[in-house]
Parts: sequence; structure tokens; C-alpha cells
Amino acid sequence: MNKILTVLVASFTAISASAQEKTWSLSDCIAYARENNISVQQAKLTAESSKVDIKQSKAALFPTLTFSTTQQLGFQKIESQDLATNVTGAKNPTYTGSYGINANVTLFDGGANWRTIKSNKLSHEADELNAEKTANSIELRIIQAYYQILYAHEAVNTNEEIVKVAEKELTRTQELLKVGKGSKVDVAQMESQYQQNQYTLVNARNTEAANILALKQLLQLGTEEDFSIDYVNYGTQDVMGLIPTVEDAQAQALANLPDVKAAEADVQVAELKEKIAAGGYYPTLSLGANITTSNGNTYSGDFSQQVKDHLRETIALTLSVPIWDGYKTRGSVSKARINTANAELALADTRLELNNTIADLHLDIQSAQARYQSAVTSEAAAKESFELMEGRYNVGLESIIDLLTEKNKYLQARQETLQSKYTALLNLRLMDFYTGNQ
Repeated sequence: MNKILTVLVASFTAISASAQEKTWSLSDCIAYARENNISVQQAKLTAESSKVDIKQSKAALFPTLTFSTTQQLGFQKIESQDLATNVTGAKNPTYTGSYGINANVTLFDGGANWRTIKSNKLSHEADELNAEKTANSIELRIIQAYYQILYAHEAVNTNEEIVKVAEKELTRTQELLKVGKGSKVDVAQMESQYQQNQYTLVNARNTEAANILALKQLLQLGTEEDFSIDYVNYGTQDVMGLIPTVEDAQAQALANLPDVKAAEADVQVAELKEKIAAGGYYPTLSLGANITTSNGNTYSGDFSQQVKDHLRETIALTLSVPIWDGYKTRGSVSKARINTANAELALADTRLELNNTIADLHLDIQSAQARYQSAVTSEAAAKESFELMEGRYNVGLESIIDLLTEKNKYLQARQETLQSKYTALLNLRLMDFYTGNQ
């Protein structure tokens, strides 16, 4: 029995732990996406590929070494005098084998090799920054999706409370009808209001479910996988959080985000490629050395003796001076300059876009916080007015039309509070993301 109880306790503990593991906080979602998102992984692979380019460009500084061999089989006509009468011809097979080892190193190429190494390093840095940009893009979408779920969840809770109030009002109206203080019209209107509130609640639940599904799809989780949100309750202190000035926020964003750094790296790469292209105007100096030998059936001696006898060693210094290459170098330089200009424009556009995003976000936060403060005050007044109207209705001093009018005013005020609350919370979280204050 003790063993059975132990197993049961362990099972329940495992189930409980499993359930807890399936509750996702915002940080859990972000961490999972950064590690598992396909687009992020592809961006990381691109960075790994550019890392290989660095190794290849460094290897270009070292000599190349190749071995080559050629094996030839032929037939050679050999004429011989027949002692009896005639001259006859015969074809004898001939075999020749040649072997060579060749080494070559570039001594000077206008600095193209060294600049290529530097360019590839900067390209790798840019690829890593672009991978971070991709991850940041996914993170922004997750943040927005997560706060939409929180907003939808609170809307569900609000509508559940509204349905309870509507049910209580319907019951009260039905009781008034029984004692002759109401009418069937009042009951019908209250029933209609109750059904409308039920419908709104169903829509709110569907919206929350749809938002959760959208987040699961963004995380690239299977639709069949269990997924529950770690709901966070935010108060007025969270909504009214302090924000930096526009200038400070812009400076922090420019320093924190990889977007500008990646664009700056692209400019440096473009400038280096321009210099690499200009290297085509300079002479190229290379040093080469090779060792060759051969053997064959037309030579005397065995294989080793033939190889030794035909061994040849050479060394050569080659200078190649460009005179006319059909506009190839000049065209490459012109295109490289255009690419540099485009990269500089892209950098300026990235800075401008980021500054505009911060300025808009700063204004949105201030607007949402002001709306929230006003909405909280309006909701409190509307709630008080509705409760007073409900009390007067219950004693027969007000009509059902007046009650429902005040109720709808209260619901609108509450909806405005929710919207402004989560608009401010989302924008505050986005500001933290851009400025690196997460």
C-alpha cells in the first residue's frame, strides 16, 4: 500500500510539474522563439556561412600546392627492311607518364587579398547583426501578440462580470413582474440585454482563443500542443511608468539596436569592395615553383631511374601589368561606388526610421497614459451613476430604459479603460525593448 501511495504521489507530482511547465510567460515565449524560430536559425546559418568566407580569404594569402600527372598511351609507326623482298611497316605501342608538383603564391595584388579578409570579417559581423535583427523582429511580434492576449483575457473577465450583473437584473425584473411592479416589456428588454451580454462574452472568449492560437503559430508550435499563458495583473503604477525623453530614447535605441550597427557595417563593406575593385588597376606579382619528371617505354632504365633522369626543377617570378581589360576594372569600380552610395543612404534611412519610430512611440505612450487617467475617472463616475440608477430602478423610481442607458455608459467607460491600459502597457514594453531597458 505504501508503494502504491508513493507511486500515486509521484505521478500527481509529475503531472503537476508538467502542467506548470506548459504555462508560458512573455520571457519564456521570447526565449523559445530566439532559440527555435526557423527564420532566426536561417539567419544564424547565414552568419556561419560568412564565417567560412573569412577562413577562405585568409587561406588565399598562403601558397597553393598542386600535384598533377598525365598518362599517355599511343602508337608509333616503325618502318623496318624485310631482308627477303619488301619494306614493311609496324605500329608499336608507346607509353609516357609525366608528374609535376606546382606551388604558387601571390606577392602583391594591389591589397585585394588583405582588403577581402577585412571585408569578409565585416560581412560576418553584419550577418550576425542581421540575425539579431531577425530575432528582434520576432520578439516584437511576440510582445504585441502577448499583450493582445492579456487584453482579451481581461475583456473576458469583464464580460463575465457583466453577464452576472445582467443575470441578476433579469431575475430582479422577473420578480418585480410577479409582484405587479413591472411589465412583460421590461422583462423582454432585460432578457434581450442579457442575451446581448452573453453574445459579447462568447465573442470575447473567441477573441482570446484566436489570439492564443496566433501566438502559438508565431512560436511555430503545433496546434495540438497544450499551451497556457502566465497571466499578469498590471496596476495603475505599471500603466503610468516613467519614460525617458525622446532625445534620450533615440540615443539609447541607436546605441542598443543592431539595425544601425548592421547598416554601418554594410557601408564599411561597400567601401572596402570599392578599394578591392580599384586593385585591378595595379600590377600583380606572383612567385611560382614546380618540379616535373616523366617516364615511358621509349626511355632506358627502370621507373625510378627514368624519374630521376628526367627530373626538372623551375622557379618563376611573374609580373602582370594591366594595360587594357575592356573597361572591366573601371566598370567594377563604378558599380562599387554606386553600392557604397546605396549603403550610405540605407544607413541614413535606418537612423531616420528608428528615430521616427521612437518619436511616435513616445507620443503614443503619453497619449495612452493620459487617456487611461481620464478613463479611470470616467469609469468610476459611470459606475457610481449606474449603481445609483440600479438602486432607484429596484424601488421603482426609474425606468428600465434609463437603467440600460446608464449601464451601457458604464460598459463603454470600462472598455475605454481597458483599451487605454493595454495600449499604454504595450507601448511601454516596446519602449523598453528599443532602449534596452528590459
